[in-house]
Amino acid sequence: MKRFTIIMIILLSGNYLFGQMTKIDTSFFSQALGEEKMVDVLLPPGYFTNSNIYYPVIYYLHGWGGDQNTVNEMISITGGLISSGTIDEVIIVGADNSPEPFNGSMYVNSVTWGNYEDYMVNDLVTWVETSFRTVPQKKYRALIGQSMGAYGAFRYGILHKEKFRALVAHAGVLTFDKDIYINTSRQNVLQESQPGPPYTYSFSTGGFTAGTFLFCGAFSPNPNSTQYYINPQIVDFPYDENGDYIDSVYAKFQQNDILGNFIHQLSAEDSVGIFFGCGTADGYLVYPAHLAMKDTLDTLGIPYEYYSHNGGHAWPNGFKENGLVFLDSIMGPPILSLEEEVNCQFEFSVYPNPFENTVTLKFKRPLSKDDGIRIFNLTGNVVKMIQLFSYKSKSEIMLNMEEFPSGIYFISLHSMEGIITKKIIKVAGR
Repeated sequence: MKRFTIIMIILLSGNYLFGQMTKIDTSFFSQALGEEKMVDVLLPPGYFTNSNIYYPVIYYLHGWGGDQNTVNEMISITGGLISSGTIDEVIIVGADNSPEPFNGSMYVNSVTWGNYEDYMVNDLVTWVETSFRTVPQKKYRALIGQSMGAYGAFRYGILHKEKFRALVAHAGVLTFDKDIYINTSRQNVLQESQPGPPYTYSFSTGGFTAGTFLFCGAFSPNPNSTQYYINPQIVDFPYDENGDYIDSVYAKFQQNDILGNFIHQLSAEDSVGIFFGCGTADGYLVYPAHLAMKDTLDTLGIPYEYYSHNGGHAWPNGFKENGLVFLDSIMGPPILSLEEEVNCQFEFSVYPNPFENTVTLKFKRPLSKDDGIRIFNLTGNVVKMIQLFSYKSKSEIMLNMEEFPSGIYFISLHSMEGIITKKIIKVAGR
């Protein structure tokens, strides 16, 4: 916490005074990964001027080769849209997804690099909602991603549709269909692996080969691989030494296909807003898949907005701006009042109240890893934050408030069901 505070003070001397987003560069411990992970949080200017406001959150998913600092590209664009009144104030969070050995996670759990999907969907969301003033409801969470991050945005928006209200995705690999993507990609891999056959495939050979290794790390990891013709030999590659498909490996790719598999698990009733697009000159061959995705969404009756441009793989500022405006139109706005309940069905009681040094919270259901507690003083400042990993499955916990002076406090429970806040009073000991 000391490191977090020092960095915040340095940043406060700059941007927020001029109506810009303020970047908090910090870290937290991920239970899913068993390690400290870097994360950047972009806070709107009003975050520091009114401590009673809770904000929606956009989770930024960086592309392959990026890290948490890639979210910097959103600072001026988001700040400008907020300053002009085009969008409401919002928090944006960028977390590191650049593990070795392939410098990317594809936002999935894998024995190659660890449980990055659990880290993002569970650990990160819980940490954000117990560390900052956010609204812990689906309507107040969204995703935005580029390239590898676009795949992650579609994946999370579909597989975790109970948690995210909308997604914005640019230039993602949306399918591993042979006719739409894989046949052409395979030819590029073989070209990079010349001379051959027999072919050898190395992560360092070229962009398409490296990208295929990244996909393998996500979808067909195998630390005991017998494929002697690949380097590193820690995955099952989808092509053999003759350049032919290995159907058993290719089938694993298809299981993780957005267009061919996941999107059919979504319906209009799931209320997941979709904004996506791609450049017509994209050098990574993903444009045809985006046209196919449009057709599939039309067939399924799922509403969406599509943004096309004449550029390449990089996403233009126009896409980012329109994506942010789209999310703003769907997500809930910032809300005011510490005591406001946000459709929360998860009730709890507090006793004794008033109390002297300790207060007990009793819950109507056992706690989960997604629950969190924040305690505010009368002026709205957070004085205590509690992540409930260690209290999982408990229905009652005791809080020690001995170090706090007598007075009125608000204890706020944040869960998947919403927010509920209660007033507590600490009295001086007799």
